[in-house]
Amino acid sequence: MGHIDGEKPEAPPHSAAVDVDVEAGGSPEPSAPVVAGGGGGGSGGGWRQRCDPVRLLRRSWRRHRVFWALGAWAAATGYFVASLALRRKTHVSDVLPLIAIYVLLSGKLLVAFVGTARVSGPAGRAADWAMAHVRRAPRGARYAGASGALLAAALGVALGVPESATGTRLQRMQSLLGIAVIVTALVATSRRPRRIPWRTVIAGLLLQLGLGCIAMKTRWGSDFFTWASGMAEGLLAFAKYGAEFLFGDNPDTLALFAMSVFPALIFFAALVQIMTYLGGVQWLLRNLGWAFQTLLGTTGAESVVAVAAPLVGQSEGMLLVKDCLEHVTRSEIHAFLTAGFSTVSGSMLQGYIALGVNPKNIITSCVMSVPCALALSKIRWPETDDESALARNSSSSSSNNKTPALRLGAHGGEREANLLHAMCNGASTGMQLSLLIAANLIAIVSLVQLADFCLGWLGQFVGIAALRVEQILGWVLYPYAWLLGAPPRDVLNVSQLLGLKFITNEFVAYQRLGTDASASSVRATLTERGRIIAELSLCGFGNLGSIAMQIGLAGTLAPSRKADFSRIALSACITGSIATTLTAAVIALMA
Repeated sequence: MGHIDGEKPEAPPHSAAVDVDVEAGGSPEPSAPVVAGGGGGGSGGGWRQRCDPVRLLRRSWRRHRVFWALGAWAAATGYFVASLALRRKTHVSDVLPLIAIYVLLSGKLLVAFVGTARVSGPAGRAADWAMAHVRRAPRGARYAGASGALLAAALGVALGVPESATGTRLQRMQSLLGIAVIVTALVATSRRPRRIPWRTVIAGLLLQLGLGCIAMKTRWGSDFFTWASGMAEGLLAFAKYGAEFLFGDNPDTLALFAMSVFPALIFFAALVQIMTYLGGVQWLLRNLGWAFQTLLGTTGAESVVAVAAPLVGQSEGMLLVKDCLEHVTRSEIHAFLTAGFSTVSGSMLQGYIALGVNPKNIITSCVMSVPCALALSKIRWPETDDESALARNSSSSSSNNKTPALRLGAHGGEREANLLHAMCNGASTGMQLSLLIAANLIAIVSLVQLADFCLGWLGQFVGIAALRVEQILGWVLYPYAWLLGAPPRDVLNVSQLLGLKFITNEFVAYQRLGTDASASSVRATLTERGRIIAELSLCGFGNLGSIAMQIGLAGTLAPSRKADFSRIALSACITGSIATTLTAAVIALMA
């Protein structure tokens, strides 16, 4: 019998009702027939799906997430208070990580459920109020005062600190002279000296000097950097357990460098990807980027990429702003690349330690080189585009007054389904980077040996039998190494290491530097001051191989800007290398 339009036809007495679990993604399954008048018949698949504990937990989380979060925070707070009250662990290396985890957890929940407007709003207004009062003074007076403060601070550090075994006042003045000469040379070679943003330059150099004073001349700063290096070394040491499972109880005997670097790189990449999935990396980079943008006056994209370089690496930092690369200016591209070339990634720390490098020097160099890289980049390549980056519309450019949306996620921009998915993606990224590093090392070391053989063969005809690329670069960079503050007996060795690092990479240079255990290494011939300058000067990705990698990455992320990246990359690499060496000079200034 037909039915009236708009009315729902009655189902047959014993038809199978269809129950679909849309949320679980399941297909429609007919439930068991309901027997008329029977209350004790089988309940069917629909009842089982409605009582599924996973589905119930999801529904409860959606409806009562605030109470779930408060319960989790209350449990964490109870554990935190109990752990401090019991005083079973009182050493700072044990207590500080617990405090950091609790603060990050509380901050994450606060941001998720309350928002940051109540904190960021007043902080932003306070910063704007302070800058408005500063801008009231004439520009010349502001820059003269800031320059005088920078010079006074540098002279105070160089002459006011008592002499030590690693540096006399005369040697410190040598480093200060070198910093002044290098910065002046960059200003003279700037693409447009009249457009240099001196606020960024002076603030960046002041921040670098301040960080150096904290790391070297304050007890709490030195203890913090020592603790941070120990924590990083201990964290990456867990990768050895995975290597032992795969290669045996003593994997270091297989290949010291490979078994020290590659497992740690894979482990660190997986850990960073997990923290990214949880939102911790984005939160950290966004806040640090805001701080750099406020202090230095750089754009949001520049600030985020710069602070990300020491943590997630040179290439991964570019991925953070891949949606903006089609619209950024050439000055911003130069800043992106310079920041990446001036530091190294935290995932490489274990490899440098295996080569005998002090982990505290690595972390100190990475932290100090970031503001210096931005300052020097703005000297070398100031904003020259017709449209100022800071005045662009946020819909068409990353260069606005807000930090850009961070795109550090899974492969292809997809969102990981869970922690296991994030871990697998991170491990895959670490494996790809390991293979890329291995391939580059094989190619670069082999080519350098070929070049040394050719130079030696040609040198035989003019009476120079042992001519090498390293020697030639050492002669070329001899004045530069002296400007950094290297003692006279160490200048040639330091200059040769700098040249070797630029044409190969920092791994080869650190391997040539050697370890304390090797009596025949370059390190054994250096003074303590020379060792510090050498270790810090080599701590960067500024080399020819990295240039090719960055141009290739740019061609993938922003094909229309590949030509700009190609033209800018060499200048950025040189500027980033200079920023790394200036960090060594600043440390030598107060050694």
